[in-house]
Amino acid sequence: MTRHIPPTGDTKTTRLTGTLALALTVGLALAACSGDKPATTASAGASDSAGTAGTTAATSGDTATEAAGPTDSAEGAEDTAAPTGGTINTVLWYAPSNFNPATSSSSPDYTVARLGFDTLLRKGDNGEYLGGLASDWEAASATEYTFTIRPDATCADGTAITPTVVAESFKYLTTAEESGAQNWSKLAFGSRDATFTADDAAGTLKIELAQPYSQLLGGVTLVGTGVICPAGLADPEALTAGQIPGAFSGPYTLTGYEAGVSATYTLRDDYAAWPAWTGVTGAPATTINITVETDSNTSANLLESGGLDLARFYDANATRFTDNANFTYVTDNSTANYLLFNEDPSSVFADNQELRAAVAQAVSASAFNDAAGDGLGKLMTSVADSDLACVSTDEALLQPYDPAAASAVLSGKTIRLLTMTNWDSAVDYVSEALRAAGATVDVTSLDAADWRKQLRTEPTTWDMTINAEINQSGLIHQSIQSSLGDSYGEGGVNYTSSDNPEGVAALAAAMTSVDPDVQCPSLIEAQETILERVDVAPLATSTHYIVARQGVNVYVFSGYWDISAVRITG
Repeated sequence: MTRHIPPTGDTKTTRLTGTLALALTVGLALAACSGDKPATTASAGASDSAGTAGTTAATSGDTATEAAGPTDSAEGAEDTAAPTGGTINTVLWYAPSNFNPATSSSSPDYTVARLGFDTLLRKGDNGEYLGGLASDWEAASATEYTFTIRPDATCADGTAITPTVVAESFKYLTTAEESGAQNWSKLAFGSRDATFTADDAAGTLKIELAQPYSQLLGGVTLVGTGVICPAGLADPEALTAGQIPGAFSGPYTLTGYEAGVSATYTLRDDYAAWPAWTGVTGAPATTINITVETDSNTSANLLESGGLDLARFYDANATRFTDNANFTYVTDNSTANYLLFNEDPSSVFADNQELRAAVAQAVSASAFNDAAGDGLGKLMTSVADSDLACVSTDEALLQPYDPAAASAVLSGKTIRLLTMTNWDSAVDYVSEALRAAGATVDVTSLDAADWRKQLRTEPTTWDMTINAEINQSGLIHQSIQSSLGDSYGEGGVNYTSSDNPEGVAALAAAMTSVDPDVQCPSLIEAQETILERVDVAPLATSTHYIVARQGVNVYVFSGYWDISAVRITG
């Protein structure tokens, strides 16, 4: 069964200056008032399975142990690498295809980016931030942030990670033309008009924004802001293909890759920059083997037989392990599923709120939850899981399930449904619900990366999608922006191409406010405009069960699983 670790507070505090202290660290304020879950660990005993070898003894004060923090002279942490041992075999539902964190655009790419690239900050318990490549951070205003870069951080090729190295990586992120980079840049820095000033002598990086953006601290925890070392920036094409060993700034390097089949990550011998996570015990694996398995039943069989050490489930296969003493698990609700409507002029849903409402009436959120995740998910009331801070919970804003009313509007209409592969049950349910209401549904299924790319760059080719929103920041504004503001073609991150000035104004008020008491009402108001216009129709979260065999510990921080925190126990 899962075990909840009580929060113990932040190891590194955010230093704020002057009377602006509370107001100008809104990211921390929102996180502190959030309903995020505390760090949760699934812990098991000694492993006797193939692929989970024993560990070497931990050194006192070592960065792999629960007492460790960033290597920082102020903290007195030892400048030593973590003890390691063994191999972990795991699976992903889709194959990673892009090893450039800045341009990554799909779930498998996000997962492996966390292994290979470090970010300035990381998420800890209860939404607080921990040091990553930064040992200290300060917000002088909502447009000016300063980070102290830890002095011992290095790239995989030995290059020191200086403030200049971080600055150059961020400059690349904020100027790259790929849609993935535009997405991460907006989520991290708000406007792409950001200035990065490095002072290598002082060890600091100053970030100045053209427009106030209160969520920057949360933004620099995102995998898309993973720092790319100079060797990777010198050849972005080879970086994307995973062919630049020196590009990596994180704990692991990609040492084997077969496109569409598998990826192997190997722990760096010199890595000692683990975040100060509370309660993380065991040693990081020397090797993490990732294969692709689209069939959940096969993954469950392999896990039971010892062919896997770790697997992730969102369907009834999870229940095969929840009461089995040989396995433990953690859960997260980080993926929010909702119908998202394309309001580009080429779409049938442009300027047609009645038609969007009819689609929402034709699809039952409860039936979708049964079809997509065997009923294990949680019904949603807005664009994100209701455990996040400032999420609208007013069910009156949702369209009631009413197939008869839907049929009166949908009959004879043709809808182009763009979906991901390997999600047949969910897609089949939505498609058949619309067909039962009289609509013709043309389905296009793409792998995760191509699906996301088409959503962003080809708005004339689709009318609707089942959006699987992965909110890695744990902040509601990230999810709001997917349905509000400028479209991707206009430099924004709004998939819907909606024209919603009221919502834009409410979101802007939250992003620039110096008062946390103003932020939440403004964020809720922005969501209300989206729901009233039926730009989206909330369905259910995908509750993911991350199941581990004996000898493997897995962790969830503030509700989100982090693969780089997987540990092997002795």
